[in-house]
Amino acid sequence: MANILEPEYQNSVPPSIIVFDLNDDSIVRRYELPQDQFVQNKSLFANIAIEDNDCSRIFAYLADISSPGLVVYSWKDNDSWLVNHNYFNIDPLAGEFNVSGIVFHWSDGIFGMGLSEIKPDGSSDLYFHPMTSTDEFVVSTKFLKDKALSQKSNGEFRHLGSRGPKGQSSVSFLDKKTGVLFYALINLNAIACWKTTNPRYTMQSQGRVYMSNVTMVFPSDIKVDSDDNMWVLSNRLPTFMYKGFNASEVNFRLLTAPVKDAINGTACDAKGIVTPEMKAKMKNHLDSINPPKSTPKAGQSGSEGINSRLNAVLILLAVLNLLMMH
Repeated sequence: MANILEPEYQNSVPPSIIVFDLNDDSIVRRYELPQDQFVQNKSLFANIAIEDNDCSRIFAYLADISSPGLVVYSWKDNDSWLVNHNYFNIDPLAGEFNVSGIVFHWSDGIFGMGLSEIKPDGSSDLYFHPMTSTDEFVVSTKFLKDKALSQKSNGEFRHLGSRGPKGQSSVSFLDKKTGVLFYALINLNAIACWKTTNPRYTMQSQGRVYMSNVTMVFPSDIKVDSDDNMWVLSNRLPTFMYKGFNASEVNFRLLTAPVKDAINGTACDAKGIVTPEMKAKMKNHLDSINPPKSTPKAGQSGSEGINSRLNAVLILLAVLNLLMMH
């Protein structure tokens, strides 16, 4: 097995997708990537996202962080293709990291990925970011799953926004039930979140789930299970790489929390977000309780001001009512 921590490591076998049957640990399928979809002795596939709503049409998305690209694999066709885009590349201004006082420079491309709930047309939204970046992006899998179309980018990729200073992120995972995207902030030893129904991706619209300079040093994986529990693995990798491994210390930790508790009180809590659907409900609600304005009669000056204040009160009450029902 190649040692990826060595500067001149060698790939002994081509990168492969291996599918196991967890009932008996047998290998169901092994698929080797074609040579034109990776760079020998350079490519590093550090993350994979699976779109598996239909067993006959499963797709896998493999992120190559060292030769930034996205390999799309079709289970049905047992075929794969490489997708390239500038958004997979690093931001050179975000290359300096500081994890618990250890300063280093990395150049890792597309890393974190999270798939949304399936849409009526059978596609999902793939949220992604390079590790050496503070920005988040999204693209529809409808585009990625079309082998021919995916080679002709025409505005399908969108830039959502920035996580702000020290906002470099490694892994991410999207909880389909809540629509919340969880991601690791490796410089801050923290897990953060953003609700995908929020129309804005800003520092203000993102929430801080958990932060610890002891237990959350370099969070390296995030998952949400079928019981709505979030799991986070931290492994202190920069400490191991640049200062050495101390077996007398706790280096690996597995932390968990119910999703509802993790996002409670954050910007990702559904009660704190007015989505487009809620705006439509508010409009319908206001239309039903706010009668059309009548033409003011002579001598009734000031009534417009009273009506405006009354409308403002009605709007506020409607908003509060809908937020409580959401």
